[in-house]
Amino acid sequence: MSSNRIDGVDIHAHAVPTTFLDEVRRSGLCNVEVEAEGDRYFLTFPGRKQLRPIGGNMTDFERRLTWMDEQTMRHQLIAPWLDVHGQELAPADGSVWVRQLNDAMAEVVSGANGRLHAYATLHLGDAESAARELARAVEELGMVGCMLPTHLPDGTLYDARLDPVWEAAQSLNVPVVLHGPTESPSSPYFADAPQLRGVFGRTLDSTVTAAMLITTGVLDRFPGLQLVLVHGGGFLPYQAGRMDAQLSTPSGDPPSEYVTRLYYDTVLMSPHALQFLIDLVGADRVMIGSDYAANPAERDSPPPLTKALDSTSVNHATRSKIIHETAERSFRLPVSG
Repeated sequence: MSSNRIDGVDIHAHAVPTTFLDEVRRSGLCNVEVEAEGDRYFLTFPGRKQLRPIGGNMTDFERRLTWMDEQTMRHQLIAPWLDVHGQELAPADGSVWVRQLNDAMAEVVSGANGRLHAYATLHLGDAESAARELARAVEELGMVGCMLPTHLPDGTLYDARLDPVWEAAQSLNVPVVLHGPTESPSSPYFADAPQLRGVFGRTLDSTVTAAMLITTGVLDRFPGLQLVLVHGGGFLPYQAGRMDAQLSTPSGDPPSEYVTRLYYDTVLMSPHALQFLIDLVGADRVMIGSDYAANPAERDSPPPLTKALDSTSVNHATRSKIIHETAERSFRLPVSG
């Protein structure tokens, strides 16, 4: 079922513009330190430990476009690496930080002939400010939505104080993508097995946060909210029956009903798991994702991005929905010819 047409939409990728890192290094924006060593950058937020090095595919946009051609992806939707979102900063500094980061992301994708599109980064310390920044990012910078971390240094995504953010996303009709951060409440579980944190930590965080958004009524208050879960939704789709048996929602609808209203990417790397997800929620809720620049799968001689999908039993029409049609509709992208 594979195709050589370059019409795919990759909704899950990461990047950090070197122009932003160089400017922070020069200006000391928000007292954040940046050191450079060759083509790698080392960023340290005030009072925090130094982050993992930023470089390689995370900053190389020319190589990114070549990879997209190899993978028959016409568009790629990009968010800054979760490490640099700056949620650790105080609200006033955080608002300044994300504004400059969004400006840099908008500038770097603008030079890709319409093939790259940016997600807005929001600092969630001040929900009203975050809502205004989302509106600016969408209406002035042309961003296609936002990516939010599933865990915050203070509070949770299902706190009522964040309602202005959900209201803004719903009113602007743009998706919100949820992605687990590097450090989260699940991190201590992997102290003795750090190699498992990348596999299970982020998926566990996404599962818990999505379940809480369902059971605390956030999705009831904002029924038009388009919520996207990366990594195939973590464990959420596969435990929907247990949720129905043990949890309730303010509306009285079973939690599994909400599970089928969410959107998911294909970063599962298993045709069996992907087939189950498609059967559960429908092809119009599943979109191609790569986790580009954070995922070793795009190293030299990568497998086809659609390998798992091509090993399922979906027909051509269903495949087209997952490859590009649902993403084009949800993110309001130019439709493939």
